[in-house]
Amino acid sequence: MKVFSILAITSCLLQACSAGIWGSNKKDPIQAEENLPLAPTFKFDYKLSFKKNFYYNETVPFWTTGGDVLKSDDFIRLSPSVPNTKGYIWSDIPNPYESWEVEVAFKVSGNSMHGGRGLAFWYAKENHEPGPVFGAKDKWDGLSVWLDSANPVTHKPTTMVLLNDGTLAFAAGTDPTKHTLGTCSISYRNSENPAYLRVSYKDTTLTVSMDNGSGGKDYRTCVQKSGIKLPTGYYFGISAASHSPADDHDIISFETKQLNPPQKLEHPSRPLEDEKKKRGEEFTGIDEEQKKAKAEFQMRKLRDTEDYGGEVAVNLATIYDTQRRAIEHIQILQLQIEALGAPTPEDAIGGNYKVLDLSKLSAGAGTAANSGSGPDPTAEIQRIAQEITKESQKNMQQIERIAAEQNLKMKDIQSALVQLEGTLSTLDKRSLAQSNMMHSKMNEVNMRSAETKGTMSSFLKYIFYAFLAQFLFGIAAYLYWKLRVERNDKKFV
Repeated sequence: MKVFSILAITSCLLQACSAGIWGSNKKDPIQAEENLPLAPTFKFDYKLSFKKNFYYNETVPFWTTGGDVLKSDDFIRLSPSVPNTKGYIWSDIPNPYESWEVEVAFKVSGNSMHGGRGLAFWYAKENHEPGPVFGAKDKWDGLSVWLDSANPVTHKPTTMVLLNDGTLAFAAGTDPTKHTLGTCSISYRNSENPAYLRVSYKDTTLTVSMDNGSGGKDYRTCVQKSGIKLPTGYYFGISAASHSPADDHDIISFETKQLNPPQKLEHPSRPLEDEKKKRGEEFTGIDEEQKKAKAEFQMRKLRDTEDYGGEVAVNLATIYDTQRRAIEHIQILQLQIEALGAPTPEDAIGGNYKVLDLSKLSAGAGTAANSGSGPDPTAEIQRIAQEITKESQKNMQQIERIAAEQNLKMKDIQSALVQLEGTLSTLDKRSLAQSNMMHSKMNEVNMRSAETKGTMSSFLKYIFYAFLAQFLFGIAAYLYWKLRVERNDKKFV
């Protein structure tokens, strides 16, 4: 029974090492690969987008430009700073998505105090048609977002969101403020960095947001409206127009994303799956050797990658190699035990084996020893069992040692992270203290400047009063002298 108990322990160790329970509690990466991936939140559509580098064979792929467009390597200038110029860029492919998001990076710059018209975003039924509304067609059918830099009322950049069913003619005098879904005033003209316009449509909710210079990291909601119905199959576009004074209207990028795309229903192709399907064979999965080869390839790739060439990757590779050698050694011992007639691990777990009667074996061994026919088989089995026990203990000690070293290294990493957090908190406190000090100094400077201004004003008042007193005193002396002289003249006469 001792032999079979050692065999059971060995098989458990083999399965435990194969499952990777000595390293961490994470899932098997090979098994995780076979699970379906999580559905992404968006999918980028390169055909409905353009950015640097813009041109291929002197054109923007899947887009059409027209009007007074100037081509550059860093931007597309729809309308230059020349009065009465206009231009546009329209997508050649209709939008097939029910939920979408568009992000436009642009710059509007000019030398005058007020803007010279502006640009507009379009999601319309018809494309490639110029017109009087920011360089595009009037009486359009669809959505438009106007970025008006020359609002005649406020003289500030104004963003307006409008829907048109093809009947409203704004160029003929229709007041757009009576038909807007919403407006906002966010300054974007002459910004140092490109400004961003983001238009998203999801679940009949239209949201228009703007970022006026932080690189698309600080969006402010301009208009959000529910119950909006925008059909698929319309075209995206951007147009611009310059009046007098004129501005430069530059488009840096135009990126379109599908929101909440459907999840793929098929598994990604696994190794050798396509080859077996071509031969007409059924693919049931990869065997143990292929899994092992794939794991070794991933570890070699991990060791060769510069991004994972640090100490943690080296330690993981060492642990993996040690566990692999331990498993190979246990497999060799298992084969040796099976060669002596022991059942396989599957038979031992399933109970498909016969219990060896050691009393008969001992009796047979004694008879064989008395007869002198050969060596004692019981002693040989005990010797093999002792060797297996010693090897198992060595492997257990080695695995425990590696686990302890890994725990120490993890503790070192955690302590380093704690120290880093402490350093960062100290830096934050110092920066906060310096900021408070700067504020206090600025307040003192302001107070001193206010006191100085008050002193100067009092001094000027004193001077003014002194001059006024001298002036009055001079007039009084003059009048007194004049009256005295006139009296003396009269007396003399």
